[in-house]
Amino acid sequence: MAEYSRYLGESIYRNRKRQRMTQAELAEKAGVTEQTIRKIEHGEGNPQLDVLCALVTTLKIDPAEIFYPKVDHEDPDRKQLEILLGDCSGDQIRCLLPIVEAVLGIVKGQSLTTVK
Repeated sequence: MAEYSRYLGESIYRNRKRQRMTQAELAEKAGVTEQTIRKIEHGEGNPQLDVLCALVTTLKIDPAEIFYPKVDHEDPDRKQLEILLGDCSGDQIRCLLPIVEAVLGIVKGQSLTTVK
């Protein structure tokens, strides 16, 4: 769990600095104490969901940055794929899903029979 606390702290710190906000300003906007911000940024503690949601919303952080920290979210190819999928309807995504799963299986070296 400590590893995720570190990723969360780094993300909060990076995004707060990017927005040129002090810990006190972030605390006020998110409705938490400055001490809470300090602890989170130092990878200490385990914030409750309401605190995490307030910080993510206030800083406009993509939750994937926190929950999938080892993924390069700035990768232009990933962003292009997200844009393409963002333009799809729910029905289109449901149609694409088995195709994408099959292609990923091939790209990752799995046989087609192991792909659902």
